[in-house]
Amino acid sequence: MHDTEIPPIWLRPAPTAAGARGFRLPAILRLRARRGRLALVLVAEGYDARAEPAELVLRSRAGSLLDRESLLPSGPTVVLLPPGAALLEVEGSGPDLRLGYYPVAKVALKLHAFAAGRFSGLSAPSRWKAAGIAARTLRGALYATLSASPARHRAEAARYRAFRARFVGDFRPVPTADAAPRLSLLSDGGAAPAEALARCAAALAAQTDRAFQWLVALPPERAQERAPLVAAGAQVIVMEGDSCARLTAALNAAEGGLVLFLDPAGVPTPDAVAMLRHAFGTYPGCALAYTDEERLGADGLPQHGVFHPAFNRHLMEASGYLRRFAALPRGDALRLGLDPAAGAAGVFDLLLRHVSSVAPAAIRHIPRVAIGFEEAPAGFPPAEIAAAAEALGRLRGIGVAAVGGRHLRPIYPLPEREPLVSIVVPTRDRAGLLGVALRSLIAQTSYRAFEIVIVDNGSVEPETFALFEEIRALWPATRVVRDDGGFNFPRICNLGVEACAGEMILLLNNDIEVVESSWLDEMVALAALPGAGVVGAKLLFPDRTVQHAGAIVGLFGYADHWFAHSGADAPGYEDRLLVRQNLSAVTAACLLIRRDVWDAIGPLDAERFAEDCNDIDLCLRARRAGYDVVFTPFAQLLHHESASRGKKRSRAHRERLKAQRARMEALWHTATRVDPHYSPNLERKSLFAALAAAPEGPRDPRTDAI
Repeated sequence: MHDTEIPPIWLRPAPTAAGARGFRLPAILRLRARRGRLALVLVAEGYDARAEPAELVLRSRAGSLLDRESLLPSGPTVVLLPPGAALLEVEGSGPDLRLGYYPVAKVALKLHAFAAGRFSGLSAPSRWKAAGIAARTLRGALYATLSASPARHRAEAARYRAFRARFVGDFRPVPTADAAPRLSLLSDGGAAPAEALARCAAALAAQTDRAFQWLVALPPERAQERAPLVAAGAQVIVMEGDSCARLTAALNAAEGGLVLFLDPAGVPTPDAVAMLRHAFGTYPGCALAYTDEERLGADGLPQHGVFHPAFNRHLMEASGYLRRFAALPRGDALRLGLDPAAGAAGVFDLLLRHVSSVAPAAIRHIPRVAIGFEEAPAGFPPAEIAAAAEALGRLRGIGVAAVGGRHLRPIYPLPEREPLVSIVVPTRDRAGLLGVALRSLIAQTSYRAFEIVIVDNGSVEPETFALFEEIRALWPATRVVRDDGGFNFPRICNLGVEACAGEMILLLNNDIEVVESSWLDEMVALAALPGAGVVGAKLLFPDRTVQHAGAIVGLFGYADHWFAHSGADAPGYEDRLLVRQNLSAVTAACLLIRRDVWDAIGPLDAERFAEDCNDIDLCLRARRAGYDVVFTPFAQLLHHESASRGKKRSRAHRERLKAQRARMEALWHTATRVDPHYSPNLERKSLFAALAAAPEGPRDPRTDAI
């Protein structure tokens, strides 16, 4: 990170014990740390990058030990400065070690960039502009580093417990017995330790809504455990066979109108039953309701909230995210039944078949924590993933691959007759940039049923026209459409679409570089699925950090690319950057849309959104019309963002963007909208899904509708 245009602020050496290297913290950091633990991004220079992480010791001015952290030999290290920290010691380091830090505050980083940045030969005004651009890029990388650090993860545990004290267990509307059916909780106790069953029983005994029954199925060899469970209020069924047989027996014995398959390793919160019954009582057409979760430490204490999106079909297929605490009508569960062939993934299989047979509008997500499980990664546990892959493949009639040991990737085939894809590339000169885009497109793309439609917005350079002829020779299915108007991105793209012959349209920036061959196969296969409308790709900056992994509507009062500047393989929130998922919007820098969807929802809005907001608006119109917008990380390209028009913005340009965002707010209420694929419990001013200090939107049961 310190090889960029902006060096770190190097810390002053300080005397320390032999065998260590000491550094003094400046007064401004010591003062800021007094308010609470201060997150600091450190970089080290001067020791072997192949070495093991060094031990970093945090001490007070008097030399008292305050904390320890591992200092990475390469890349930045995030430490949390405790109040009173004044000295950093690196044990076992050589005399050449230097330690520095970056300020992360916007103004402080820009001032540092102006003062110390490597911008030789520039006048003061030009240097200020260059410093602002470089600081903005670096700040994104710093926040990505902070968000992914183990130190920040530990700090979030304390933050979550403060949030939990106010906003978990605060559900008030408790329905009467007439408001919703009774809930039957069905548990297989075959593999659950006795202490887990006792903990779950104690949590159920504390429920604010008593209109439920708990059925626990035990194998014969554990029949002696019946008495304490019955005393705790459970109805115990002794049943031979595997887990599927035991859960089926519990389902057949259920008396409630609603059922929920309860893993007895979970610890329900006091209002878990109340909020589920309230959802069904308030929304009579509800066919499934599920809640948020929390992760518990080995000591049973809450560590983190797991805040789910509203119904997300592709995410359900990839990670089974809603299977841990979801209720459905007993009649539907009996009709579907637990399939013995699904093995350990029996509940996932049943819920998957259920959500595949009902409309998304009948599925409600309650953005409140209702149950806790011992801390574990997102996705399927190792014992379940193979069975889950088989169940999904059986239902869809396709192959399914396991990804990263925790997630699934259905291998959707291309249509038997491959549709023609019309690739619309708006451009104006910059032949070097456009040449990389078009040559890589032709050379690297394995899907060959495409045409190229270049929309030339007033090019004048001979190199550009020579490139057009070269591309026509390389790929005869190329045409150039001339547009001599002023820059208006939607109008230029719309003109290109009018000239298209394809059944699918791909909007592609002229600063995109194709770096792997199967990207278009992936996007076409997803766009061809029933209900699909728009598909977006994962885009990386040239330094291989994330530029686009989907847009979240409502971030910063408008919409933004979450987890921008994170590492290419960063998991994101609950591993969501690693899997396909439904989203509300994706960028038009690489956006595939079926022609019939384009014709149904209208073109890009060239009147309201000449430069900005047009792709978000198009995606929201697709969602409002009932089409899916899907992000896939399995189509990955490089985006040399803003290289074609430059990064600098004049005052007039900024004013135009401000006016367009005001029109976006008037049309879509982006300043207050909680994206259905985000959570009201997460910050609206964070690219990294940070926990909000308090909910920033309604927590009523919600659907994925726009």
